[in-house]
Amino acid sequence: MPSYFPPGSGNLKLKIVAAHGLSSEEQARGQYAVGEGVTGQVVKTGVAEIIPDIGKDGRFLNRTVARKKDLASPIAFICVPLKVDDEVVGALSVDRPFAFETTLQKDLRLLSIVAAIVSQVLKINHLIRVEKEEILARDQGRLRELRSRYRLDNVIGESEAIRKVLAMAATAAKSRASILVTGETGTGKELIAKVVHYNSARASGPLIKVNCGALPEDLLESELFGHVKGAFTGALHDRKGRFEMADGGTLFLDEIGEMSPRLQVKLLRVLQEREFEPVGSSRTVAADVRVVTATSKDLREEVRQGHFREDLYYRLNVIPIRLPPLRERREDIPLLINHFLEKFNLENHKNVRKLSRKVLDILLDYPWPGNVRELENCIERVVVMIEGDALSADFLPAEILEHDHQRFLKRKRPSCMDIMDLRSAAERLCAGTDDLSSARSLLLQTMEEIVIRCGLLKNFSQRDLAAKLGISRMTLRKKLQAYNLK
Repeated sequence: MPSYFPPGSGNLKLKIVAAHGLSSEEQARGQYAVGEGVTGQVVKTGVAEIIPDIGKDGRFLNRTVARKKDLASPIAFICVPLKVDDEVVGALSVDRPFAFETTLQKDLRLLSIVAAIVSQVLKINHLIRVEKEEILARDQGRLRELRSRYRLDNVIGESEAIRKVLAMAATAAKSRASILVTGETGTGKELIAKVVHYNSARASGPLIKVNCGALPEDLLESELFGHVKGAFTGALHDRKGRFEMADGGTLFLDEIGEMSPRLQVKLLRVLQEREFEPVGSSRTVAADVRVVTATSKDLREEVRQGHFREDLYYRLNVIPIRLPPLRERREDIPLLINHFLEKFNLENHKNVRKLSRKVLDILLDYPWPGNVRELENCIERVVVMIEGDALSADFLPAEILEHDHQRFLKRKRPSCMDIMDLRSAAERLCAGTDDLSSARSLLLQTMEEIVIRCGLLKNFSQRDLAAKLGISRMTLRKKLQAYNLK
């Protein structure tokens, strides 16, 4: 079956890609230009040809030198075009012993049917090849996008704490050593795993993620190591585990502190030997996997209490990376707010941009027990709920507003300790002078200033405040001026 392959120019060549009864040397000799010989003419015109006797037709070139023209019994030659969407992509030909014209015509019809089937196969293969190339192109584009997104300089944060984390991640990415990422829930441990993977030599390999705390022991074992058909009830077919799927890439095990002691033993062996057996199988599978683990638990304490294997801990903790909570890097909060505003404005077709100093102070003072994830959810809520372009405190979550309210009350109300401190200060003042009259006057003025300040914090008008203090408005103005109060 000769077919041609255009090299991008007009100089096309035909060559035999499949044949029956021809040696590899004979196939290699069978090359034609389009329009050359019977086969070349069929490809050029798209019209089938019947040669009743190849010995009497000068167009038959016999390039393969496989036919003997001087045989006693003549040889006929039938050649039909292979077409895909009305485009000739090759030809299909057969030799047959001499036969009458009617028989040759029947053979031609049969060969045309076979050619149509072959053409459909060629079309399907072409579509599969094109689709595969498109998938590979998309995968390469996706990889470039991920590498760009998780570049070290794209991580949001300029605090000293986060800079140390990124420096550690950059160093760790160059190796294949195991990494243990620790930190409170919501600090971004998975983000660090992605940064390490996409900045490493394994970036073109897969990044597989498993949450060890989300599955019971038996399911987690099957998820990690795979299983064979019949290994347990419901195992209807063989299934690859995440270790095998991550071969050549990175496996991220989140909440590693939740893994059972039995699975800890199997994980330790994989880290040491780089091989494992699927559930229900004695077959050993090798896996070249870089393991990154994460936990919100104190694994040292878990080791001391006997809940986590000490040898596994040291295997995982080759390169430790601790992610600080958001309250320890408050200078990053404005940057994160701007990042999330841009993200959720784009997703929700909004334009929330304005951020008052009051709202920013509220967000900066809040302790963020849920860390970056809680801040992200907060900004998403505000962007979705607000109709205008200003970020209003009215749409902040209730727990944030309650914390701000309690902080305000704490500023206004002196505690028992404050009163004791004031009494102690007064006693020290009186003990340090014999002029008790001056000390009394100073203490009274100080108390008066405190009382007036409290009245101003309650937002009383000057008239109401003067009435509550039992003085005139003129006297109140003089005291405000004397104490430099506004």
